[in-house]
Amino acid sequence: MSENITRNQVFISYSHQDQQWLTKLQKHLKPMIRNQNIVVWDDSKIQPGAKWREEIENALVAAKVAVLLVSPDFLASDFIADNELPPLLDAAEAEGLTIIWIPLTYSNYEETEIEKYQSAHPPNQPLESLNSAQENQAWVNICKKIKAVVLQ
Repeated sequence: MSENITRNQVFISYSHQDQQWLTKLQKHLKPMIRNQNIVVWDDSKIQPGAKWREEIENALVAAKVAVLLVSPDFLASDFIADNELPPLLDAAEAEGLTIIWIPLTYSNYEETEIEKYQSAHPPNQPLESLNSAQENQAWVNICKKIKAVVLQ
């Protein structure tokens, strides 16, 4: 990695089929973003006319933390598997990027490389299995973990 690039952002990787989960995470992260504690990037930041693949590559390089919203749709995405996960996993091994994955639904995550990373919430209790209050508490706890890693 070039010496003039600082890893200081949170990169959120998700399947577009899981948009509603991204929206929930964004809501819970918003106070931290507003207070300038963290900088968060997801593909909703890509403006019309931008070179979207280049935007994603730049965001991957700037990531200090990768938040993976894991579901069967996430695991089935060829784009994620071929373009997002390899540089994130490489950076986790070589450059200290932290991977925080969140089990949204039951999935075959054990069949992937993310299995070796600690999840931010117990995989045997994915967020979809929780009632509304439990889910909100889980998001609060997850966001605290994200902030703690960013501020290290």
